[in-house]
Amino acid sequence: MEKNKPNIILMTVDSLRPDHLGFMDYKKNISPNIDKLAKESNVFTQAFAVGPVTPHSLPSLLTSTYPLDFQGPRKIERPRKMISEVLKEKGFLTAAFHSNAYLSDFFGYNRGWNYFEDIIPPYDSDLSVGKVSIKKAIFRELVSLLGKPSLALFPELTFRIRYLMYKLGILRTTPKETPNANFVNGIVKDFVSAVKDEKKPFFAWVHYMDIHLPYLPYDCYFKERTLTYSELVSKELSGFLSKKYRSRGNFVKFSKKYIENTIDFYDQGIKYLDEQIGDLMDFLKRENVYQNSVIIFTSDHGDEFLEHHGGGHTSNLYNENLKVPLLIKIPEENERKINKKVSLIDLSSTICGLVGISLNPAFKGKNLFDSKKNIIFHQTAINQKEGWNASLTEIEKIENCKIACQSINWKYILNHSNKKEELYNLIQDPKEQNNLAETETEILSQMRKKVKEFEKENPPLSLVE
Repeated sequence: MEKNKPNIILMTVDSLRPDHLGFMDYKKNISPNIDKLAKESNVFTQAFAVGPVTPHSLPSLLTSTYPLDFQGPRKIERPRKMISEVLKEKGFLTAAFHSNAYLSDFFGYNRGWNYFEDIIPPYDSDLSVGKVSIKKAIFRELVSLLGKPSLALFPELTFRIRYLMYKLGILRTTPKETPNANFVNGIVKDFVSAVKDEKKPFFAWVHYMDIHLPYLPYDCYFKERTLTYSELVSKELSGFLSKKYRSRGNFVKFSKKYIENTIDFYDQGIKYLDEQIGDLMDFLKRENVYQNSVIIFTSDHGDEFLEHHGGGHTSNLYNENLKVPLLIKIPEENERKINKKVSLIDLSSTICGLVGISLNPAFKGKNLFDSKKNIIFHQTAINQKEGWNASLTEIEKIENCKIACQSINWKYILNHSNKKEELYNLIQDPKEQNNLAETETEILSQMRKKVKEFEKENPPLSLVE
């Protein structure tokens, strides 16, 4: 293939909420470089992930299929076909750069790439959790088991004990194990420098983990230091809120005391990542790559900050977990805001359209710029053991599944495990606090019918005996 097509650079950020970015009217000035990219892009103000956790979102983004299709989302197995495979077959050089274990070759994400950089540090590297003695490990596990019930009744005491363990070195002291954006960008820059003069265009996917919990104070992105008690609580809070005991007893009151500081740490992560995005964009401009590249910026899901009594990202299908930023910069096009509700299941098909490739028959999505959809669907799994976090769930039957659909005005959620239905008026109740399933019976019936039709066309777990 002669280089008559644009390069494609897909940037996905783990756990990034759009309402914390300046171009989506966030008041804090923490994303000037992303906002600058937005001024040159198509801005989709109502973009949504298909699932609320990485293993249930990125399969849809990269294969244009639903997470519960076929044998479920744990592995990217055929008949799913990745956008990387499609583009490689059409002559693109393809490269992926990430540091998320859920996106490793073990889960099948290495298909279709000329270069697949699985930047996951080994256990004994400088970036990994420090090794501890057997006695410390046993003590840590014992305190962890005792801590779960005590969090509901005595959260302050429980965290004081955890902080003592942290000071004694029994809890991990390395704030994050995953390589930061600066490290990842260094590898991306090496790739771009190596292939920019090739006759083939390239497709590069970069996934960043800097905003993913546990959130950190800003200076910890540059150096490791001992955290204060308040910082440790704020750093760990969202992780605990994603567990079963998140809504129990005194833990709710305790969480409200620290949640604003947790959000501030989250924003500091955005500030750090924004600086690195700006640095990468400057590099692309210096290398004369920026001008002839389609640049896509999005996230796999959001995060919750007590909107529904929890934190982080779980099997909840509320929009704080589902709504994502979506920017698409197209060469020689100006800024445009697109306010229709769209799904990331359409992103791979959109990429094909932008480079003049016919849609792959395995893709269920449509080109975002041409789509006439008036309703979008979401799926996830329910971890019966943990109760909330769906990331590691083995989906074996429909009772493990949860589905939602939303139109401009309404949102419907069905939990297959207990048949519970939720219905929200998104115009009057955008934060999904007032369940109208018992009063708006006609709307409920209409939305229920749409879900049944959808599941008939897209049978969940269709290859599972």
